[in-house]
This record gives sequence, C-alpha cells and structure tokens, in this order.
Amino acid sequence: MFNINMLPGGYGDCLWIEYGDPEKPWRILIDAGTLPTYKDLRKYIEERLSKKDRNLELFLITHIDTDHIDTAVRLLNSPSLGLDFGQIWFNGWNQLVDSDVLGPQQGEYVSALIAKDKIPLNRSFKGKAIFVPSKGQLPSVTLKGGMKLTILSPGPEQLVKLRSAWKKVMGKSAGNAKTALKKLATQKKYKDVLGRAKPLNLEKLAESETGTDNSPANGSSIAVLAEYEGKRCLFAGDCHPDVLEFSLQRLLKETGATRLALTALKVPHHGSKYNNPTTLFKKLNCKKYLISTNGKIFKHPDAEAVARVILYGGPNAEIYFNYDTAFTRRWDDAQLQRSYKYRTVMRSKADAALEVSL
Repeated sequence: MFNINMLPGGYGDCLWIEYGDPEKPWRILIDAGTLPTYKDLRKYIEERLSKKDRNLELFLITHIDTDHIDTAVRLLNSPSLGLDFGQIWFNGWNQLVDSDVLGPQQGEYVSALIAKDKIPLNRSFKGKAIFVPSKGQLPSVTLKGGMKLTILSPGPEQLVKLRSAWKKVMGKSAGNAKTALKKLATQKKYKDVLGRAKPLNLEKLAESETGTDNSPANGSSIAVLAEYEGKRCLFAGDCHPDVLEFSLQRLLKETGATRLALTALKVPHHGSKYNNPTTLFKKLNCKKYLISTNGKIFKHPDAEAVARVILYGGPNAEIYFNYDTAFTRRWDDAQLQRSYKYRTVMRSKADAALEVSL
C-alpha cells in the first residue's frame, strides 16, 4: 500500500502518506498547510487514530513559507493531540549555519519547539542541513517499512540565499530558541485548544513565456522522490525548476533512462506557472498529478502549468485537485477532457481528504 491523502491545506500543502501493511501502516506527513488547516488535520487524526497509535515515522517540513509551515507550529505546540514523531526533516537556522549553507519567524518557532520536546531533527542527516551536493550521488534515505526517499532539492546556493533572507528578518535573534519560545507564548493563534469558462487554448498557454521562480524561501524547499514496492511519487514542495531538473538529469544519468518513470507527481508550488516549465514534464513519464491549493492569494493553479501537465504529462493524465474552485473547475470540462485525453478528480466538501492510491 502507498496512499497519499491530500488534506485541505488552504493555498498550501498538507499531505498525509501511508505505506506498508494496510492494517498497521507507516505514516509520513509532508507540510501542514495554512493555519485554518489545523482544525481539519486535528479532526482527521483524532477520527482515524487512537491515542496509542498516533505515530509518524517522518514529519517533513519542506520550507518556511507560511502556507507550508503555519499549522506545523500549532501541531508541534499541541501536546494534547499526543503525536509521536520518529523524526522531523526541516532546514532551520541552526542546521544552515552548521553546514555553512543555509520562514523566518515560523521557522524559529518550529526549531524551538522541536528542541524543547527533544524530537529527532534531521536524524538521517546527522542533524545537518538537508540538501543536494553539487557533485556525487543524490542523497537517499530508506525509512522503516521500506520507503526510500531521494533528495532532489535544494542545492547549496538556494540555502545560502535563504540564510541572508532569514537574517534580514530575524536579525540578532536568529537561532535563539529562548527568544522564539517567549514570543510564541504571546501568539494565541498557535496555542493548543480543545459556470463554464471561456475555451482555453492549451498549446498557447503551455508555450507562453512565464519566467521562473526566484523566491529564496521556495528555492530552499526540500523535494524528495519517495519509492515503495516499485511505486514512485515525487513530492516537489515549492522548489525551483532548474534545481529539480538538474537533479533529475543526474538521476537519469545514473539509471540510463531518458525519462524518469513516476507513479505520481505532487506538482511543484501548487501549479504555479513559474515552477512548472515544459522542460520539466519532458523529463518525466507520469500519469497521476496532484495539485494542492484552494486558489486563495495567488490564484493557483495557473492555467499555463495545468496546460503543460495535460500536453506533456499524458496521454491519459489524471489530475487530482484537493479543492473545487474556479481555478480547478475549468479543467473539469468533458469536451476538453475528450479532446486532450485526460481526467480530473476533485475532493468533495464532504470528504476530509482526497485519497490517491498508487
């Protein structure tokens, strides 16, 4: 079994993964979404797991943008929920300084809470930063239960850029756990408490010049290739496309393949046109594409990115949306699906999560 449950993470990600024996699965949580996600995530955990069975093998926090880390702060500050973490993967200030490479405020909260509760941090990397070295094999880790994770992003340069941005925001308090916990105590929001669209020209959209993402925070995003019993899912976070493509090219060179065979792809940056170039999809052989966002703030997914998935991610691509919005509904068009040979799956409001079985 290898199932991905896309919880309603707002305009961010909250991905609950289960693998292994269906009766006693191993669990991974990748990011936790915007702050309103906490209510849904807590309910999801309480309804599915007894207090004796609330174990996560890994909590992977890809980067410090609030749509990925905000609920992580509250989750780690919720002792009443009784979650037990095997380890957490997160590039906080201390890891970046120690490695000579590198959210600032939420990142400080997360780091301080992890240290306070003595949760193993980046244990698979000896407590150091998680990144892809410029040369040599791509780093990989096999978790208990047999899940293999290969790191594809970030690179050293992206962490260096994040370090300067982090320092600019936090100043002298960067990495000071005592200061972070003191400030966190004042933040009530983190406390623990009991119609048809106009016809689309997909070819024009896919080939349009859209530029690329240059956000330091997104560039620092951890991307992993998860492999279990012959099935593969690439969880791309919000990573920069050039970094991801460089790692993919290295991986293809190691295997001798021309395209990386995937069972599923968690589409980078919620389907942003700046993180999903045509060149990326030409390096993949994939059928299932997962897009996690409610479209607020940035109106994701961008039409250009979805057009590239459909034109270069198929044929017979399946696109999974964990929200039914104006930005996803336009792709649920029968004529468009027949013409381009793809289909969409959307989470209904009645469902706690959209489950994708690999």
